[in-house]
Amino acid sequence: EMYWKTLDPECEIETLARDGEEGKPGKVLMEVTTKAWIMSAGERLALDYLQHLSGIATKTRRFVKLAEPYGVTIADARKGIPPIRVLQKYAVRVGGARSAWYSLSNAVLVKDNHIEMVGSITAAVERLRARAPHTLQIEVECETLDQVQEALDCGVQALILDNMELDTLRKAVEIIGDKAFKDASGGVTEDAVVAICETGIDQIAVGSLTSSVEVVDISTEIGPLKASTKRTIDLALKQSA
Repeated sequence: EMYWKTLDPECEIETLARDGEEGKPGKVLMEVTTKAWIMSAGERLALDYLQHLSGIATKTRRFVKLAEPYGVTIADARKGIPPIRVLQKYAVRVGGARSAWYSLSNAVLVKDNHIEMVGSITAAVERLRARAPHTLQIEVECETLDQVQEALDCGVQALILDNMELDTLRKAVEIIGDKAFKDASGGVTEDAVVAICETGIDQIAVGSLTSSVEVVDISTEIGPLKASTKRTIDLALKQSA
């Protein structure tokens, strides 16, 4: 609504669908009454945003439904397009998942590159803990069981279990128990969700929710035109002929 009101403050808008509502083919989402040139100028951008964000929410909903019986949370990752990241994250929440990362200000994240730069998880955590505010939790990305144990020995609050095979993931979950939050990530597909949930994980981070999305097919249909609008269009066509 804000988009159309920005283009035409006097336009009339009727919203016929709520965010998060499941739609069927042919459902009308919104009716906008405005000047013909406003509609022509604005419809493509409006549709691009709506199709993309609806695609995110729709894909997210599928993941959430798969994980729901297991009590596992689905979350997005840090992937996203900076100018519209806030909107993408909103679409994830509309789809029923958790939007975990807006930026690195949310928590202290220790990734593989950080570990490589300083030599070990322990060294990275010690350096960060000495500088980070006490209010920020530390989350470490682990790729092996040895890294899982090292991260636990450091007393971190959360672990990202990245790209682990299912057998390794099960062992990691067993090692961690209730000592830290268990977050699985790394190329997670819909086909793999149930098996990952069965390992006892707390959360699954799915980067493709915002980085690889099939848009929803939404179109604009022009309704009845005022007689004055038809005359203006006819005149413009004659002048351009």
